[in-house]
Amino acid sequence: MRPVILSLLILSFSAILNAQTFEEKLTVNYVEIPVTVTTRDGNPVRGLTRESFEVVEGGQRREIESFEAIDFASATERSPRAVSPLNPSARRNFLLVFDLSFANPGSIGRAQIAARDFVTRSVGDRDRVGVATLDAERGFRFLTAFTTDRNALMAAIADPHRFRAFDPLLIAGQPLEQVTPASGDAGSLGGRGDPAMEIAADFARMERAQQDAAQRLRVRRQLETLGAAARSLQRLAGRKHVVLLSEGFSARLVQGRSAAESREQHDENAALQYGEVWKVDSDARFGSTSAQTSLAMMATQFRRSDVVLHAIDIQGVRVRNEVRGGANANSNDGLFLLANATGGTVFQNSNDIGAELERFSRQHEVVYVLGFRAPAGQAGEFRDVRVRIAGVQGARVQHRSGYYAQGGETDLERSLSAAEVILNDIPQDEIALASLVAAFPSDDSAAIVPVILEISGPDLIRHARGGVTTTDIFVYAFDSDGLVRGSIHQRLRMDLAKTGDQLAGGGVRFYGTLRLPPGQYAVKSLVSSSDEKRGFRRDDLTVPAIDEIAIVQPLFFEEAGHWIMVKATSDTAGTPYPFLHEGEPFIPAVRPSLRRGEPRLFTVFVYNSDAEELEWEITPAAKPVSVKTEEFMSRYLFALESFSPDLERVDVTIRKKGSSDARSTGTAVEVR
Repeated sequence: MRPVILSLLILSFSAILNAQTFEEKLTVNYVEIPVTVTTRDGNPVRGLTRESFEVVEGGQRREIESFEAIDFASATERSPRAVSPLNPSARRNFLLVFDLSFANPGSIGRAQIAARDFVTRSVGDRDRVGVATLDAERGFRFLTAFTTDRNALMAAIADPHRFRAFDPLLIAGQPLEQVTPASGDAGSLGGRGDPAMEIAADFARMERAQQDAAQRLRVRRQLETLGAAARSLQRLAGRKHVVLLSEGFSARLVQGRSAAESREQHDENAALQYGEVWKVDSDARFGSTSAQTSLAMMATQFRRSDVVLHAIDIQGVRVRNEVRGGANANSNDGLFLLANATGGTVFQNSNDIGAELERFSRQHEVVYVLGFRAPAGQAGEFRDVRVRIAGVQGARVQHRSGYYAQGGETDLERSLSAAEVILNDIPQDEIALASLVAAFPSDDSAAIVPVILEISGPDLIRHARGGVTTTDIFVYAFDSDGLVRGSIHQRLRMDLAKTGDQLAGGGVRFYGTLRLPPGQYAVKSLVSSSDEKRGFRRDDLTVPAIDEIAIVQPLFFEEAGHWIMVKATSDTAGTPYPFLHEGEPFIPAVRPSLRRGEPRLFTVFVYNSDAEELEWEITPAAKPVSVKTEEFMSRYLFALESFSPDLERVDVTIRKKGSSDARSTGTAVEVR
């Protein structure tokens, strides 16, 4: 599990490319602050250096020990090859939230178009985007987690009412069932006149007060729901931008009546003059104390979770005067209340929401990550952080307001946390995990990609509860565009009274199969115990075209061991088992362990090439034993007879005779 302090949650992944620095920062309370700097007109400020910033934490100035400037608009940063690994604190995390409480169907349609354009035009390869809905009656619901899978995002945006994710970590999904959105706001005005009209006005006033009370309750629920949503994001590294797509609510429901509303003000003054205090709605006159408290609490949760709320007014250009009705108090002040409380921005009075979202994305194109050391605080203590900048007149600096110790995770936080591990390649080693991933071309467009995971039995026993181990296994195959092309999820429950001896002597060997088209992939595997102890592995894989010369890495035959064999329930009977030797299935060693002085056999599969036309280079040298040729594939058997005690890899290179075009692969080994 990741450490308790939030600062350690995001500790120095900027140093992930420098192993020595990374290891050093694991032992200290190291904090990283992502900072954006914009001019008065909202353009990002580029070219700042470490010397441009000053960090004050807990009232003390801290030395900036690491500095990273990331420009998401540059070609380098948008390249798929720059996606991972990288500093999670430097990620841009956007959560598109459809407000179903205060928006009509027409506005939701405009918001969907804008959100789709934002994902396709403004989001970079390093960005993580999530989609959610906000409903005062039904609460806050994540449709997707922060993900790179644009297909999942598009499906959620296309139908935010009905979308349901089939993936437990919300990385991909599909629409399933209908959810009815809530209705919008309503209201009316009354007046003062003769006795008969006065009675009618009293009824109208009471009805209006009841409507306002109901709407005020909905506003409070929305504020509390937004605060809870921000709290669920507190463990995720980096700044999170919540983009609320909404028409907003009337600010008077929170702040009370504005000075411009002179008619109602006059009526209430008259009522007070005649002693008719029951005709005065104090919440409407002075504001709702409970709603203002909810707003303040929401703002606190946003600041402490490093979340900023930006609002997009999806009503477009608001008309305050109509030909028939005259003056019309059509205001989006409620959106300003929400955004200003968190340090965000309101984009308003525009019929081109897509342009507003693109402008919003441009404001955050440049991120500066400032790292510093801070003294450890007590659990639950919040420590404020301020960042100052010199040399830029009128610049606006945005950053997290501080950090504090965390408690336990909710189910939603655990799900988002696991998704973050997978999306950001965050190392996890509480459960020892090894993996083997290979690509076997088949006679159709998709290759057979077996995934074998070896999960440490002693680690599972150590994290068992009530004599039972519960383990979730997640496998995702991301292509070079960040799309999920295949996935596996399975939950294992084992009674230690029955399986304890096998687990203690080895562990679980899990086998699952993916079907992937040709391309480059990152296959990411995560195992998680019931107490959220985790193991993580990433395997980079090339799936060759069906007619391309391809070589599978050296596969050593597994020795007998105490392993519990588990096959993924998602595997169908029609998927062939690719690991065959002399017509018989074998189990390849995930972590080949060689004994000094003892020879070991390994096999190599080669596709679309005859044995007579190949030249081989094997390091260390291996003796050929046999070759078995089939329709478009050959199986080669080699014996590794002598090797040094410090051997770490067996590498194989093949090329056609007389050609410089080579194919290389290898397998990591250990010598005992």
